[in-house]
Amino acid sequence: MKLNVFLFNTLAGYLFSTADRGVVFAYDEDYINNNGMPLSLSLPLQKEEFSQKKCMPYFSGLLPEGMIRSRISEYLHISESSTIKFLQALGGECSGTVSFYNSEDEINSPKQNWEFSEENYIPFSNESLYTLIKESKNKPMLLGSKDLRLSLAGAQEKISLAYFNDTWHLPKNGAPSTHILKPTRSGELSTMAQNEFFCMNLAEKLNLPVPTTQILEMEDLSVFVCQRYDRKFDSEKGTIQRIHQEDFCQALGIMNDIKYQADGGPSFKDCFNLIQQKFSNKIEQINIFLKSILFNYLIGNCDSHGKNFSLMFEDSKIKLSPLYDLVSTTVYPSLTTKMAMKLGSNYEIEKINRNDFFKQAEIFDIKNRFWLNTIEDFSKNLMTAFTEVSNMPEFSKCENLIELLHKQINSRLTVLTS
Repeated sequence: MKLNVFLFNTLAGYLFSTADRGVVFAYDEDYINNNGMPLSLSLPLQKEEFSQKKCMPYFSGLLPEGMIRSRISEYLHISESSTIKFLQALGGECSGTVSFYNSEDEINSPKQNWEFSEENYIPFSNESLYTLIKESKNKPMLLGSKDLRLSLAGAQEKISLAYFNDTWHLPKNGAPSTHILKPTRSGELSTMAQNEFFCMNLAEKLNLPVPTTQILEMEDLSVFVCQRYDRKFDSEKGTIQRIHQEDFCQALGIMNDIKYQADGGPSFKDCFNLIQQKFSNKIEQINIFLKSILFNYLIGNCDSHGKNFSLMFEDSKIKLSPLYDLVSTTVYPSLTTKMAMKLGSNYEIEKINRNDFFKQAEIFDIKNRFWLNTIEDFSKNLMTAFTEVSNMPEFSKCENLIELLHKQINSRLTVLTS
């Protein structure tokens, strides 16, 4: 099997299976000669092919994980371990600008600018959207249409749609989506949508970069909606463009099944070094990254792993993407209190204290003053921001969640300031 790999609307290379070397990737010769953009920091331009070990962290990182991947495997009757077959089935619309097309189908190729038209999008009513979300439990990633090829990384159920002209649309033929929807969970996690919406708004109040988000209430469903930061809209022309991005595991060449540090995934230091070595405007970007570490600790987000930090390639510069997947996991007793990355000397969030931040400063080779200034800034503004967010109408029926969030954040802030 061989897939053409496109970046934007340009053929960048080929992903193909071999009899003796597994799945390998090679850049197209013309793409190299024209000094094209690398797919990933872990896949620099070169004439030699990349081995399966070298290329799989990037390509596998574009795909769903865990139970979602298992359900797609069963639905499509393809091997759960076959990354190339998954990309053949889902790779028309991925994170960033990369897309995949059958090598023998030369007619199919992506566009640079996609028009908001019936040729590329299927409109539907709010009633149809409700049905669509309900059906997603049986049709992972909304599979079932021959025109639909969408892939979103991660282990949580997500739906990728486009919103324009005050109407939701289903992208087809590889057209880009504009929003990611996460349907409400059940049982103990039934407030997850409100939880993420709260934490994202709280981060914004503290001047951390986040995408535009909302809660969509539909009968018995609460849906967390996030506008895609890797898409650029031109409202006057009625077109949309993709922006290239990748997560830190992809950039560091680390497989998504070892995204947690304890399993061999990236540490805060690895992420810090990547920013120092590769990013533009390093001081500003490091500042945002370090503040995000403190924020994730305060809200109790123990799932802040290497795939929950991403970088963007824009205007020949590399920068952090807006923050995403900001959730307080510690408000749910069944979820682990072990941090995805060690902070100072501890993984366990309840053991982390002021000295762990100073230890982390030593690891980063930065001065303690940065943490002290940021802690002071957060302590002045966080509770005011918390009150402003908690007064939003979306949380009028989430008193228990808000109360628990307030208690935990205030307790961790006290640990750092006492």
